[in-house]
Amino acid sequence: MPTYDETKDTDNKLEKQAQNIKENVVGLARTIKDSSADKAHDAADYVRGRLDDLTVSGTDTLERLESRIKAKPAQSVAIAFTAGLLASFLLGRRS
Repeated sequence: MPTYDETKDTDNKLEKQAQNIKENVVGLARTIKDSSADKAHDAADYVRGRLDDLTVSGTDTLERLESRIKAKPAQSVAIAFTAGLLASFLLGRRS
């Protein structure tokens, strides 16, 4: 049967191991949290960049379309009318 000192020594070792496990779990949780936060920031930066690219692209497309409409207004109206008429026929048949 173990002596009192041996039992106390075993208890101390178990307490130290439990404390080490606790510290490792806390450290792992911090690492995961930091990594997740970094990835979230990276994703947000990517989305902002893509949004900026799309905004510039949309603005350029709108400016080109505007200049084409100003250059040929009658043709633009005819195209818009035809597209509207076609859409009306296609959507009207879905009843």
